[in-house]
Amino acid sequence: MKHIVFVMVVLLVLGTIVGCGSASAGKSAFGKPISADQAITSAKEIADSPKAFEGKDVLVKGKITSECPSGGWVWINDGTGDIYVNMHPTNVFIPQKVGSTVKAMGKVVLEQGRPQVVGTGLEF
Repeated sequence: MKHIVFVMVVLLVLGTIVGCGSASAGKSAFGKPISADQAITSAKEIADSPKAFEGKDVLVKGKITSECPSGGWVWINDGTGDIYVNMHPTNVFIPQKVGSTVKAMGKVVLEQGRPQVVGTGLEF
């Protein structure tokens, strides 16, 4: 019985390592594809007029300054300000990429009056 449990634990650990490695290896896009002709919206534009952007799809581009340990949200700085991109609601998760430039597509929502993007697609 102990032998079977040990083998199962080893297989689970190996499966996790191999699965995590192959899921992100060489991948540069996560979630829905980003349209090449979609215009980039700045964090400042969204912050200055959050009600105007509420419920609208946007594309933001900048450097990841902070990231969820499981890859479910990021803070992006585009030089005009910071924007929070939450991918948890759409089940899009990315590997750790703090410092990388990213394009993030999603819908603007207001949380306690503050704008954030519910991310549906990210591209590195």
